[in-house]
This record gives sequence, C-alpha cells and structure tokens, in this order.
Amino acid sequence: MTHHSPTFAETGFALIPSFLALRDVSALRAAVDKTLTAPRHAGMSRPGNDLLPLRWDDAIVARCLGSPRCMALLRSVLVPRDLKWLSAYVTSKAPLSPALWWHQDWWCWDHPVSYQKVAPQVAVLCYLTDTGVENGALRVLPGSHRTGGTLHRALPEPHSQAANGLPEDHAAMADHPGQVTLALHAGDAVVLDYRLLHGTHANRSAERRDCILLSFVPAWRDLPAEIRAHMIAHPALPDAGESGARRGCAYADLLPQFDGEPASLPVNRLPPADFAAHEGA
Repeated sequence: MTHHSPTFAETGFALIPSFLALRDVSALRAAVDKTLTAPRHAGMSRPGNDLLPLRWDDAIVARCLGSPRCMALLRSVLVPRDLKWLSAYVTSKAPLSPALWWHQDWWCWDHPVSYQKVAPQVAVLCYLTDTGVENGALRVLPGSHRTGGTLHRALPEPHSQAANGLPEDHAAMADHPGQVTLALHAGDAVVLDYRLLHGTHANRSAERRDCILLSFVPAWRDLPAEIRAHMIAHPALPDAGESGARRGCAYADLLPQFDGEPASLPVNRLPPADFAAHEGA
C-alpha cells in the first residue's frame, strides 16, 4: 500500500529544515537586534506580536533573497511558475507575552482569485531561535485555506482593534482539534499559504522569540492584472526613483514589475464562513 504524504497545496503549510545556514542565523540575529532598537510604527504592534517592516534593500532581506541555497529550497517546496518577492518583516514575540489569536493574512476575499487552489501569496517564516510550545511556537490548522468552517465564523477581522482585546477563553485564542504545533530549530523555516489559519502559543519564557517573515507570490504573471496593480504599490518594493539600484541588485529577478498603473483594490480580510477553494489556473 502506497502512503500518501500531504502536499503543500493540501495542507497549506510546509517545513523547510535548515533553511538558513548557521552563519546566516548568527548574522541575522545581530541585524535583528539592531533593527529592534529603531523607532517602531505604532500600527504594526499587537498583543503577542511585534512586526517591523523591511524594504527590498534592507541587509536582512538581502541576506535571505541573495542566498541561492535559500531560494533553491523554497522553489523545491513551491515549484513556482513565476516567483516574486513582495515584502518582509521582523516578527518578534516578547518575553511573557500572550498567545496570538487564530487568523489568516489574505486581504482580497472579494476577488475570485481567493478561491483557486493555487496559493495567491505565501509567507516564509524563518526562525532565529529554537521555538516550542513554551516560547511562542506557531500553530496551524491544516486545510483551513481551502474550506471555511466554524472557527472562521468566530474570528474577528485580522489586524483590527476588536482582535486586540480578546479574552483568553475566546475561540480565536483556544486550541482546536486538528491543529499542528510547529516546534522548530533556529534556521528552520515554514511556508504558509496566506489563507491558512494560524496563530501562536504564548511565550512563557524570559527570552524574546524572533523570526524573519518573507512574503512571496508563487505565480506573479498568472495573477489578474488588478491584483498585480495593487501589490506592485507595496512600500517594501523599489519605487520609481530606485530603478537604477533595482537593476544592479543581485536578486533583481525576484522583484516584481508591472507595466500598468498601480491601483488599489478594496481590502477585505474576512473570508466567507463556508468558502471552498476550487480548481483554477
């Protein structure tokens, strides 16, 4: 009897052990320490998680995107048609901080592309410390990117003020049947479909838990023009005045380009409660 191993498309997540070489982990830790001393954008912090945005030419981004080894490992998981990078963040979980509620990060649920089985956007979380249940490990609900359910109906809008004040016994904070806790070593990474429900355990330790989040589009050229027009305006990407630096960049092939005019789409982070993904281009 042949054993079937679930694929990234089926589960919505995949592990990449030793994504970062040990020398890169050490260098990135030092860079993150420096980044965390900079002034923070008030809108990027929430209970249980601090996010610090990084632009395309930041040294942290350059070390990850400029590594042929890292990108080869990522491509082996995604088998992408046209891989492009969109954004990056330092995501830090402070000592003795609460769990981060269940949520998904996709932002365009009004558009049909949201219901194709191919991930429109993915996050790569690169851990800089060993991470387990006691210090804020990630927890995921496999398959929740493909079908809506009871938990979807109970969740507040991601990144909203309503989500910041949830009681500990709320469904968005609780453990759920079928969840998977990802205990990882420093240098390991996990790839998430942006639509996958995920959260973290509380950090009960006295140490900060740091991670680099890299956001990618696996099939840039296949996305509808209006989605690309919205994404191309992300502030992490090179602007018109940086075209020369873009051309000289070692990972210029990972930076998206769009021939049309940037244009914003309505942002809707709340999926329909009973959605179902279908086969699509």
